[in-house]
Amino acid sequence: MAFFKDRHATAKAKPIVDPHQDWFLITSRKEQGYTILKFTRLLDTKDCEHDRPITKDTLRLIWAYSTVLPPPAGDISYHGNRRGSKSINLLEPSQNKGSLIPASAIRQDFLNPNVTLPSETTTYWCQVFSAPQLDRKHHMVKFGPVIQKENKAVVHHLLLYACYSPLKEDAVGKGYMCYNNTMPAELGECRHPMAVWAVGGDDFYFPENVGFALGGPGDPTFFVLEMHYDNPQGRADIKDSSGMAIWYTPDLRANDVGILESGYAVADYMVIPPGQSSFQITGVCTSECTNASLPETGIKAFAYMLHTHLLGHKINLRQYRGKTLLAELGRDDQYDFNYQQTRLFAEDKVIKPGDSLVVDCFYNSASRQQPTFGGLPTHDEMCLAYIYYYPRADLSFCQSVVPPHEEVMALGIDPSPLSFNMVNQPNYWANAMKNVTWTSAMVNALQQQQFKSNNYIRCQKKDFTFPPAFEPPHQQMHPSYIGAVTDPVQDCMPSNNTMSTARASTSDFILPSSAPLKGLAFSPLALILIQLFLHL
Repeated sequence: MAFFKDRHATAKAKPIVDPHQDWFLITSRKEQGYTILKFTRLLDTKDCEHDRPITKDTLRLIWAYSTVLPPPAGDISYHGNRRGSKSINLLEPSQNKGSLIPASAIRQDFLNPNVTLPSETTTYWCQVFSAPQLDRKHHMVKFGPVIQKENKAVVHHLLLYACYSPLKEDAVGKGYMCYNNTMPAELGECRHPMAVWAVGGDDFYFPENVGFALGGPGDPTFFVLEMHYDNPQGRADIKDSSGMAIWYTPDLRANDVGILESGYAVADYMVIPPGQSSFQITGVCTSECTNASLPETGIKAFAYMLHTHLLGHKINLRQYRGKTLLAELGRDDQYDFNYQQTRLFAEDKVIKPGDSLVVDCFYNSASRQQPTFGGLPTHDEMCLAYIYYYPRADLSFCQSVVPPHEEVMALGIDPSPLSFNMVNQPNYWANAMKNVTWTSAMVNALQQQQFKSNNYIRCQKKDFTFPPAFEPPHQQMHPSYIGAVTDPVQDCMPSNNTMSTARASTSDFILPSSAPLKGLAFSPLALILIQLFLHL
């Protein structure tokens, strides 16, 4: 017998029975050591007071169970430490992953050779590999992380870059501190991502009509594996052999894949004031860049990955054609730093020359007393989107940045000591921002400057970069249609509506029977709890 109720939580206390019951039990059974509950609910119940809509956002599933049977009245007892949670996207397009890897596929691992990490909190390590020596063109059809088990907590992200320029033989097999003067110049120019993974991600399978080209004319000659290690305890005893695995096949697919990194440049020119519940940073891939780089017929985007660090709580990826918002390509209003997935579009998105791509990132800095800057460490911030597309075009990197002198002018600070690269007085920028009294007026002045400032842009192609750097005179006005992003308005039912009869979104919820399960609480979001009681 199953006892099933729709409840919600308003505090860390016993969940309350909803006056509006929107969840419906279909079946309950025990099978092969698991307790299985099947239930259904509308994606949007319109019960704004007690429920949240199930969207494409990251959802936080919260579960708990009790060992005590509920009394006849159906009340519940405290679960104690029998509980857990998991981030998930319930509306992801499904893949038959087993069918996406042909029998001819070859796996090859690109691993760090037992690298000793320094005691610094942040390390970016770049390891150089030869590309696979192939007698003809192949397609990479899958990639995934290979993380040394004991080092899982310190591996923040992996990027495997495809490199097309010549490389001295003695550089292959060597490793360097990334973005360091000791790294060969040709490695610094290698910014063409072919595989991207971050915390919480899974293996990624390319759809069966696309693959990343290897082994043919014009394909990569070597790879660079970039590893971001986050070592907050400053340990000096960590040795790591993690890396990336790829699967490639001679059975070619219809299209070659490209990956575009877009958003706001990773630099300390980005600044997020302290004490804010939601501060917006926007990066733009401008029409000037897509006009210079994309084929006349355009490209088709099929997947994307959004990326910030710890303060990010919401990210949007928008596409404009002229001043018209053509599509919201990706949106996650419940972004979880620990669940960074590469997500498939339900259908391919066409991006044409002259289109602009806009990445909006929102940061909650309420817990910080000092401004947060853009940068490589996890404690700093980023605002990026990786867009997977076909056919491969000559474009892999398209970002913007608001010039620092315009930001300090908006705050009433003397900009004269600043060059763009801040080589005149490298500490002037950081000290100026830290000395600001962040009143609401100052925060608003900086926010508005984000929306109206000139942009410095950088648009990197395979054989050259346009412009060569983020510096004048290569700048473009911030498109006038870019500004504050508003949240969608939820359609709510009248408050006197007490029962829903329509049903949608059926799910199986499976529990192992490793404990004497007598009751369970389950939550797709923190404020939606279903109480499921299964009498075993």
